[in-house]
Amino acid sequence: MKLNGSVHIARNRDSSFSLAYAPLGVSSRTRPVRILAHRKALGDFLASELKIGNREINAALGALFRNGSYAIWDMWLTEEEIARLGLGPVWSIHSAPSTLSYHPALA
Repeated sequence: MKLNGSVHIARNRDSSFSLAYAPLGVSSRTRPVRILAHRKALGDFLASELKIGNREINAALGALFRNGSYAIWDMWLTEEEIARLGLGPVWSIHSAPSTLSYHPALA
C-alpha cells in the first residue's frame, strides 16, 4: 500500500540537509530525519531514490538557499520504501496519528 505524504527538507547550519517524510496527518517534526552531507548528496537522493525531476530539484535547492526549507507535496511511498530509505519505521496502526482510532459499532 502506498501512503500519500510530504517530504520536508531543511538546511542545517553546517551546510548539511535534514530530510523527513511525513504521511498525511502526521507532523514532520515527529518523524525520523535523514541527514544528507551536502547539496550534491541531496540532489542525488531526490533524483535516484525519490524519483524527483530536475525542475523540482532545482526549485528545492533554490528555496533551501533562500529560505532554509522546502516541502515536496503529494509524495507517494510504500511502507517498504519508507523503511529502506531510512525515513521511519514501517507505517502501521500503532504508529498512526493519534486522531486515528478504532471504535467498534454499537450493538
